[in-house]
Amino acid sequence: MRTEKNWAKEILMHFETYIGLIAFLYITVVLTTQVVGRYVFGHSWAWIEETSIIGYVVLIYCGVSGAVTTRQNMRIDMVLSIVPFKPKKTMMILDTVIHAAFSAWLSYFMYQIILNMMVLKQVYSVTRMPRIYVYIFIAVMLVLSVIRAVQEVIKLAKEQEHELGKAKPAFDLDAIWEEGKRVREAYLAEHPEAGKERNK
Repeated sequence: MRTEKNWAKEILMHFETYIGLIAFLYITVVLTTQVVGRYVFGHSWAWIEETSIIGYVVLIYCGVSGAVTTRQNMRIDMVLSIVPFKPKKTMMILDTVIHAAFSAWLSYFMYQIILNMMVLKQVYSVTRMPRIYVYIFIAVMLVLSVIRAVQEVIKLAKEQEHELGKAKPAFDLDAIWEEGKRVREAYLAEHPEAGKERNK
């Protein structure tokens, strides 16, 4: 069974994925509400479209960082599949380093934009939320992407041929199901009367 420490580590290692999931669910709910309101009740809300765009930006930049951790970022696997182990590892590490350098370069320019936004103090037209918050979030996700890339380089350097570069799903439903079964079996082993009552 997982301990609280393991759950905390899991959330820390994938928290951008969870933020992206929340943003995705928010966009789905509010846009569905907007469609129903517009075509069924003849009424729409301007704040929904504005916040949906913000949610979409959040989703995209969470994906930039999360894709590194789960190895879902785009790459040409055809080349990697035909080269030997050591050149393949070198190419994958180089690819991750280039991603980190590009994210760091974008972070620098995003920092310059944030400085300008602090002077301009622009806000969104409907919600009146300061635009700088979104730009700060983008910068944080880009910096986090650099950190994730460094973590990925360390992992790749340690991996052997049979496991090199294998993608890891953000939400492994099979693993969650198997863990649930183990927890249930352990509980029933400790409390056999619970299993008997369930079978009645």
